[in-house]
Amino acid sequence: CKVLSNMHIGSMQIVPPVQIAPPTISTPPLRILIVDDSGLNRKVLVRQLESETFGRGDKVVTQEADDGLTAIETMRAEAAAGRVFDIVLMDYIMVSMHGPEAVSIIRKDLLFTGSIIGITGNALPEDINRFKASGADAVLTKPLARGSLIATIRARLS
Repeated sequence: CKVLSNMHIGSMQIVPPVQIAPPTISTPPLRILIVDDSGLNRKVLVRQLESETFGRGDKVVTQEADDGLTAIETMRAEAAAGRVFDIVLMDYIMVSMHGPEAVSIIRKDLLFTGSIIGITGNALPEDINRFKASGADAVLTKPLARGSLIATIRARLS
């Protein structure tokens, strides 16, 4: 194999071709906002989610909020910085703003089109229906089964 060097023809310089590697396609990480007033619940969810890939390479990025109002503020700040969440996991009963109220604001005022999964300890049909009526795409009941959580997220991503 002979290596070509730069050649000059008149005033033109001919440079041998260089092999350029194809670009690698990088899938952005899945961004999930976890909203729950229980620090322990948030910690468990973070551990469960960050060990999954959901077909997005090897990275899941989680962020936490301890109530609905903080979730709204977090989503506004992230959007202003050019970052959006793919999924929001929202608890039902929290201190300053309950889940259904926050979901309604997130849908109507923030125009969030990603998936919102409600999480509630209240398995009553009226509570589940209220969550869905406010804009939640799915509702899971506590205690959360890891398999159900992962399957629900996968279904929302497809």
